[in-house]
Amino acid sequence: MVKKALVFCVFVLIFILSIKVSAHDVWIEKKGNEFVVLYGHRDKQDPYDPSKIKEVMAYDSNGNPITVEVIRQKDTALLSPKGKASAITLFFDNGYWVKTTDGWKNISKRDAKGMQLVEPARHSLKYAKILIQWAERYTKPLGMKLEIVPTKNPFLLKKGEYLLVTVFYEGKPLEGAKIETGYHKELAKTDKNGMASVPVESGINVIVAKHLVPIKDNPNADIISLSSTLTFEVR
Repeated sequence: MVKKALVFCVFVLIFILSIKVSAHDVWIEKKGNEFVVLYGHRDKQDPYDPSKIKEVMAYDSNGNPITVEVIRQKDTALLSPKGKASAITLFFDNGYWVKTTDGWKNISKRDAKGMQLVEPARHSLKYAKILIQWAERYTKPLGMKLEIVPTKNPFLLKKGEYLLVTVFYEGKPLEGAKIETGYHKELAKTDKNGMASVPVESGINVIVAKHLVPIKDNPNADIISLSSTLTFEVR
């Protein structure tokens, strides 16, 4: 039993150390008068099943919740707040994934029975937040499982300046979270207080946080793979 647990831990550790940075992200961008949910990479978006969007919240200029409609289309989705939104958050369940000798498949480990797996199976959970207008409320988490929280108003910054952010996991600051750009360039890892400084670019900024949680005795997956994005625009 001890040997079996040790093998599992080593298998998971190898996966964590070797995970590719090319994993897809989910983020929200403002397009005219609408907000679109994007999936993929900043330089190449891919179609997706909009039923994977499980929860959306919108907030007014005081940080109070307002109604938001999810307009699901064939392979994308639009968000339509009922009122002027200052922030929108989203939870996207990307399902189970396994990597076999034939490549990645969007199925669980249970469904992959008989296939040769070359990496631990994962359950991919993605979170996204866009800030449209600043409110002091946004220096605190809005309740996502993995969340990037700015410590100050990012709209006051200019290109080349730095934004200090805190990454929260289940409501607590997370040490060692990987911070990347939307182009998968690693920027930093969070310190013991869950904090990291990230450079600001002109135009749309997409900051990504990633965290892996090993799980045991689950017939569907070995890893919960979480990512979270924070989007804002610097003019």
